[in-house]
Amino acid sequence: MKRLIIKLMLFTSTLLLSVQVFAEVNIQTWQTAKGSKVLYVHAPELPMVDVEVLFDAGSARDGKSWGVASLTAGLIGTATPKHSENSISETFNELGAQIGSSAGRDTASLHLRALTRPDILTPALSLMSEVVSQAIFRPAIVAREKARLLIGLKQKSVQPQAMASDAMWAKLYGNHPYAHPTVGTLKTVQEITAQQLKNFYQQYYVARNAQVTIVGAVDRTQAETIAEQLTRNLPSGNKPEALPEPTPLNKAQTVLTRFDSSQTYYALAQLGVKRGDPDYYALFLGNHLLGGSGFGSLLMEEVREKRGLVYGVSSGFYPMKVAGPFQIGLSTKNATAAEADKVVKQTLSEFMNNFSDKKLEAIKSNLIGGFPLRIDSNGKIAGYISMIGFYGLPLNYLEQFPKKIESISKADILKAWNKRIHPDKLLTVMVGQPDLK
Repeated sequence: MKRLIIKLMLFTSTLLLSVQVFAEVNIQTWQTAKGSKVLYVHAPELPMVDVEVLFDAGSARDGKSWGVASLTAGLIGTATPKHSENSISETFNELGAQIGSSAGRDTASLHLRALTRPDILTPALSLMSEVVSQAIFRPAIVAREKARLLIGLKQKSVQPQAMASDAMWAKLYGNHPYAHPTVGTLKTVQEITAQQLKNFYQQYYVARNAQVTIVGAVDRTQAETIAEQLTRNLPSGNKPEALPEPTPLNKAQTVLTRFDSSQTYYALAQLGVKRGDPDYYALFLGNHLLGGSGFGSLLMEEVREKRGLVYGVSSGFYPMKVAGPFQIGLSTKNATAAEADKVVKQTLSEFMNNFSDKKLEAIKSNLIGGFPLRIDSNGKIAGYISMIGFYGLPLNYLEQFPKKIESISKADILKAWNKRIHPDKLLTVMVGQPDLK
């Protein structure tokens, strides 16, 4: 009953917080005694806190053992010297605390959401600290999780959308650490050992490679105590070397994978920009006009509404530690794949030449007016300030973002897009049975 009440309180608190508008997010930052970066926002409106410990330990650090970063992150919290998997799970459940882990190409993290009542927060943080700093990889659990992952990878190998995504990353990034799937492949995952997981954990889950994010109803003194508690038992370690810059394609290329499907899954891609690039604001705003705003976008208008070639089409920039991809994605009938490809490329070319001032103003108004909804909960704020910290963005990034969008002109957008996007060097990916005659 206690657990149910606590979970209801967390759910109600989240709903209440989601209708509030944060006019300003005051980010404070410092380092722990062991050199971990801390970012903190005081949000006293509700008696809850979001805490994340993040590491530069995503799949870009896999080396040749593709999937080791993802598997390591997934196994954090399954065992410590003092607690079994069931004991850890039951303790967090009894406290009504939500804990989870995740990994992408750049980062891996462990995150906690809990009420700030001392009888809940104190034991939740104590166990979180133990989980992050004393993880062990029991062979039986490793074997079980590998088996689950291998089943998922077998399923993924016959999913055309996933095949198109993997083909895009592989061709676009070549030998770069971003090229391989974040979860690895059937071959590489099968070869991962418990010792490799332990080695990866010991190398990357260290204090100098850690960042702590705290958002909620705890004061600065409490936040400092939390950050020290979560990092004091981590080995000091070192940050990993910077990732190499990816090499752009020097000409247009096409990757076609024949697959028995009634639909062709399509991607048009190119290297985009990294986090913090000054052109990102103009690219982001322009992308909302091109394909990032759903039914209001040019791509939806041209590819779906005028021609009925797709149900949905979208575009986006995905900035990362180094240049992430720019991508346009859709699926269409095999018979219309060639036409859809032609219309997408034509729409992109026309957009980069000129577009409606009226539509631009409408998109700007929508983005600026809707910006408070991007930071209307502890969880959203935590996600943003974690990004700000990891990628070294200015602490006033959230305050400046709508102002930057407001100041961007049509000329700024066209200049940025023509500088960064090269229609003669785009990668086209198709998976299916497209009729290309």
